[in-house]
Amino acid sequence: MVEFDDLTTRNRIKVSARRLFAERGVEAVTVREIVAASGAKNGGSLNYYFKSKEGLILELLAEIFRESSDGWLIGLSQLEKNGGPTCVRDVVEVLVRWPDTSTFSDPSPTASRFLSSLLFTRRHMVREFLEKMNFSVFARLLGYIQHFHSDVPSAATQQRLIYFAWYIMSAKSAFESYQATGRRNAIWTEFDPMENLIDTATALIEAPHSSAEKKSSTTSNRLKVVGGRGKHAVMLQALDAALPR
Repeated sequence: MVEFDDLTTRNRIKVSARRLFAERGVEAVTVREIVAASGAKNGGSLNYYFKSKEGLILELLAEIFRESSDGWLIGLSQLEKNGGPTCVRDVVEVLVRWPDTSTFSDPSPTASRFLSSLLFTRRHMVREFLEKMNFSVFARLLGYIQHFHSDVPSAATQQRLIYFAWYIMSAKSAFESYQATGRRNAIWTEFDPMENLIDTATALIEAPHSSAEKKSSTTSNRLKVVGGRGKHAVMLQALDAALPR
């Protein structure tokens, strides 16, 4: 890992911004504070490299999703090399344990807290960004989960996947907050927190469905796609549900 002082000015700004955003929230941090934390000598450094605070946020967002997708691909490739996942837990493990954030260009415990802040305060920015993303690896992973749940109403499964995504993000944010303190706490060290997260996230998806949900499956077990067919239309429909305009 490269020491902070050895980073370029551009990368020091990115690392400093993500840390401040994670600690205080995106809206509570000013350009002046980011530049000061980075140690940049020129007060206009952020605008020089990123044009604006929004430009910086978008670059951080793209970097996290790109590195996450690379990690998911490694995890999924390993699974498929061994014959593919055999249960929902296999897929959840890839989504939780991969990517390995220690391999990120910025391995600090800030990614989940930064994303959480964005989802709560700049949902429209995240939504517009995600609409342009290539989700092929992520879609393949979710496809496996839906395959294992083919007897469950599609709408019910889609709802649970939204709960799942928010739960993973929130739980990882809690763990990051602990990591950032640098102090030991037996609650986090006596049992592998990622293993526990995988167990509980799997249970969220696999929990028994109510009789009302089971009845609804007799009507339709396919989610209708509005405004077109194909994976992109399905993803937009999911975004409409998870991040409404």
